[in-house]
Amino acid sequence: MRHRRSPITWFKNQELARKLILINFFLIVIPLGILSYFAFSRFAAAMEHKVGDFQLQAIKGLTLNLDTYMEELDRLTLMPYQYEEIIRFLESDRRGEGDNPLSLEEIKALNNFVTQVFLNGRVDIMGVSLFGEKGASYVVLPESQYVTTYSLDENAEWLKRQQGGSGQSVFVATHEISSTSGATYQAFSIARELRSFDSGKKLGYIVIDVDPSVIRGILSQVSLGSREHIYIADWNNRLVAGKTDAEPAELAGALPSSGEMPSQGVSHAVVDGERQLVAYVTSPITNWTTVGIVPAKELMKDAEGIRQSILLFGAACVGIAMLASVFLAYRMTRPLRTLITLMRKVERGDLKVSFPVRHWDEIGRLGKAFNTMVSNLSQLGYLLYETEIREKDAQIAALQSKINPHFLYNTLGSISMYAEMDGNRDVVRMTNNLSRLLRYSLSSHKELVTLEEELEHVKGYMTIQQMRYEERLDFRLSVHESVRGCMVIPLMIQPIVENAINHGIDKGAGSGMIAVECERREQTLVITIEDDGIGLSDEQLQHLRKRLLFSKDTGGRSGNGLLNVHRRIVLHFGPAYGLRLESMPYRGLKAIIELPAIAAEGILKGEKHA
Repeated sequence: MRHRRSPITWFKNQELARKLILINFFLIVIPLGILSYFAFSRFAAAMEHKVGDFQLQAIKGLTLNLDTYMEELDRLTLMPYQYEEIIRFLESDRRGEGDNPLSLEEIKALNNFVTQVFLNGRVDIMGVSLFGEKGASYVVLPESQYVTTYSLDENAEWLKRQQGGSGQSVFVATHEISSTSGATYQAFSIARELRSFDSGKKLGYIVIDVDPSVIRGILSQVSLGSREHIYIADWNNRLVAGKTDAEPAELAGALPSSGEMPSQGVSHAVVDGERQLVAYVTSPITNWTTVGIVPAKELMKDAEGIRQSILLFGAACVGIAMLASVFLAYRMTRPLRTLITLMRKVERGDLKVSFPVRHWDEIGRLGKAFNTMVSNLSQLGYLLYETEIREKDAQIAALQSKINPHFLYNTLGSISMYAEMDGNRDVVRMTNNLSRLLRYSLSSHKELVTLEEELEHVKGYMTIQQMRYEERLDFRLSVHESVRGCMVIPLMIQPIVENAINHGIDKGAGSGMIAVECERREQTLVITIEDDGIGLSDEQLQHLRKRLLFSKDTGGRSGNGLLNVHRRIVLHFGPAYGLRLESMPYRGLKAIIELPAIAAEGILKGEKHA
């Protein structure tokens, strides 16, 4: 199953020119897009705010005109107080209508009152109704004669609001009224509770029905747009009148709920899935709300045109910038493509190529380094050929040199045999130990040996030295059983023991004691070689320590093997390990070797997994 590469991996594997083009694309398009988006958003929001303020001011002026008209209607509801006959009629007890008909004077007074109301209200008034507290009623409906048999509807909403109010007029939303002929008409009404000036007792109510077309006429004076909706809703969001004969019923939901709505403001609503800008003003006189609704898209037509211009201009700029980016990317990476072609020729063995260096930028330096590399490869090819020839010569010489160690082993064997025949045991022991020393030194090609093998070599060496120095040498060996199988570098301890004999014991100081101690401290193998010879002065010790720390040579004659041992340990195990020296004048020298405690099994496992 093929694994899908991540976009980052895909990008990393692209050519440098394509990477530059993609980077430039994102550096141009993303910032420009974000900048354009926020700039247009701020511009659109500011423009919408200004349009909303204009729309609100228009609705305020419209509401002011409506309030002026409604105040005139409200003054008509006070006219009964100017006619004593009307007050007496309202105070009369008409609950038994058949026994107390209207007199001619009352009919004349009522007709005169209604005529005055119609005259003062112009042609807008459709009906006038008077209701007394004791059952009196006088109702004039459109295209009808007066009616005195109407009784007040106790469940009327406006009546409940009047009873809970303070005697102010109540404006009733558009509703249907029926004439005596059965015809129905749309009208809105204004009702007022009438009270006696003398006693304050409630006399009754006056209700004036008004044609809503007058409101539509006032609303038609304002235009908010080709798709505008202007209407008036009552306190319960019911439609009173609209600019047209019928406004959609769903517009009533465009206003906030009455509990959250301030007296005026601008808000947004979604009607028929389209975002609308809603401006509203609530009249303090009628408690009705004048609402103007215009689709936000229509208001923002100019902004949409600006946005299209910005998009076209931005697309043109991006296109030009990307063309320039493509041209520059391929122009700048052309020397790299040339260099890649030359490298492929070098891979095929053609070393006679050369990169033309014309500029000293990074690519020019890279080309110069390539030319130097090709020149060095040519020289290395010759040197490799010469080295192979010399290596073959060395192999032949090595085969020839193997004759010498075998000759020495045979000679030492003969000496040991003659000494055995003469009964000289010391010579036999010395020649046998010397033969093992030579065999360990010349025949071992192992990188690591066990500590046990290295110590056997040291013991053979010390046996020969003890025979040479007789009673002057006191060799002590202390080895913890857990470290005998640890792996060490061959010929590591013997050079330090030899250094103790040559530079410590031979100087005549001390009793000739040389002690070797091997132990394990956590994961470190610690080997301590200590003598009681002449030791080192502080100056000599510091000089030798500095050479151990900084010198890269391997000792030779001047280092007495110490630098050689230290350098081999550092190269093999790292700078955390090596040789440390401690000494005082005439107190001997202590050499401490630190190695990682690696068992033979660990080495075998490491070689197996390598």
